[in-house]
Amino acid sequence: MLPSRPLAALRAGFLGFSLLLSGTALAQEAVTIRFVQTNDIDRMSPEKGRGGFAKLATVIKEERAKGNAFFVHSGDTLSPSLLSGFDKGAHIIDILNHMGVDAMVPGNHEFDLGAEAFRARMAEAKFDVLATNIVDGDGMPAHTKADKIVDVQGVKVGFFGLTTEDTPILSSPGAIKFKPTVAAGRDKVKDLRAKGADIVVAVVHTPLEVDMLLARSAGADVILSGHDEHLLAFYDGKVAVTEAESQGNYINVVELSVKKTEKDGKTTVSWTPNFRIIDSATVKPDPEIEAVVKGYEDRLSKELDVEVGVTETPLDSRRATVRGGEAAIGNLVADALRASVGADVAITNGGGLRADKEYQAGQKLTRRDILAEMPFGNTTVLLEVTGDKIKAALENGVSQLRELGGRFPQVSGMVVEVDTKQPPGSRIKSVTINGQPLDPAKTYKLATNDFMARGGDGYRAFADAKQLIDVAASQLMASQVIDYVAKAGKVAPKVEGRVVLR
Repeated sequence: MLPSRPLAALRAGFLGFSLLLSGTALAQEAVTIRFVQTNDIDRMSPEKGRGGFAKLATVIKEERAKGNAFFVHSGDTLSPSLLSGFDKGAHIIDILNHMGVDAMVPGNHEFDLGAEAFRARMAEAKFDVLATNIVDGDGMPAHTKADKIVDVQGVKVGFFGLTTEDTPILSSPGAIKFKPTVAAGRDKVKDLRAKGADIVVAVVHTPLEVDMLLARSAGADVILSGHDEHLLAFYDGKVAVTEAESQGNYINVVELSVKKTEKDGKTTVSWTPNFRIIDSATVKPDPEIEAVVKGYEDRLSKELDVEVGVTETPLDSRRATVRGGEAAIGNLVADALRASVGADVAITNGGGLRADKEYQAGQKLTRRDILAEMPFGNTTVLLEVTGDKIKAALENGVSQLRELGGRFPQVSGMVVEVDTKQPPGSRIKSVTINGQPLDPAKTYKLATNDFMARGGDGYRAFADAKQLIDVAASQLMASQVIDYVAKAGKVAPKVEGRVVLR
């Protein structure tokens, strides 16, 4: 005969009490905790069957149905999307509000549209934004948190967020400051442990080398990273580090099986990870989020799907192309900037071209195409600079060739010869401007974008230059390119030896 429930419970209680008296460890059953991660996603809809918010939403709902699941966003989302050029990222926050983010860290692109836009978007977010190392005025930005702790079946999970300290170079945060990431991470882990966190999760938007420094020294258990756009799952027996590529093309699901054991008044926590990388091409879009996205796409289409001209040559704006060498589309943009302001030369950063696509010869170019390539809302300024400053700027531009840094120079009106075997700072072999050798002492009129003009992407050589056309008088880069293509009707840019890598 089976004992009644009260008797069984009483016996279990006596057993637990006797085990406690004897010093035997008490261990709860393993708790499974899931983190569904995305990062670097600003494209609303799928492309070639992958990515977009609706497919990501399906994975989030499926994982939440299993229990104990957190949707974590590792930053870079307000920009550089096409629509963000119009609404400064408000549509992204609206979509994320519908999806229910559990923790997000700002990425450097959250500041592309300026400090005021960042503050406005944070005020609209109905989820926790973790800005542990960000200082705005006398403290943290309004509507953000330094950390959070969530209890999951007796396991306390602590979250905090770190944003790359290079943001003032990479973006436009204005007076907002960024504390050193590794030091801030160490301090916050200690703080969360002191508050009782059993598992500490760092949601970070930092370069891979910083991720590894955090893994080796900060003391966090899990690091969910963005910024490099790698597809990564790493575990060294102590720390798990993941990154989910970009645009929701792939979704990382990190499962922790966590056990807590108590003995002699001390608690021991152990865990093992399981990684699942989900290809969004295999996922059906969530109808609710798909409808929200469609509303925004429809609003764009009426204005943007208008033909402006035809390219008679192929164009390629893929990341490795525009950041790794001279690109036909880079030449087109640089030529347009130079012509629009009557400059001797033009330099624009390859990382400013963002659509990551190929155009076939004979393809019609629309407003959408061009705005998708230049979504940051940058304007064209005209500077007066000496030849030595131009050379210094070009040295900076080719300093991150191996890393495919976004600062790579796409140029007009000059030919630049680069010795890639030399160390950064010593790679420019020669520069000719309009057929003549660069004169270090001569003054040239140079067209560039406002981001670079204030020293962005490491172009500090431009920061003190005299501005012949300043930001207040400047026009949108994308509009100038649209006008340039529309006036020509047909364009035929090609790689022609403007930047020669040896």
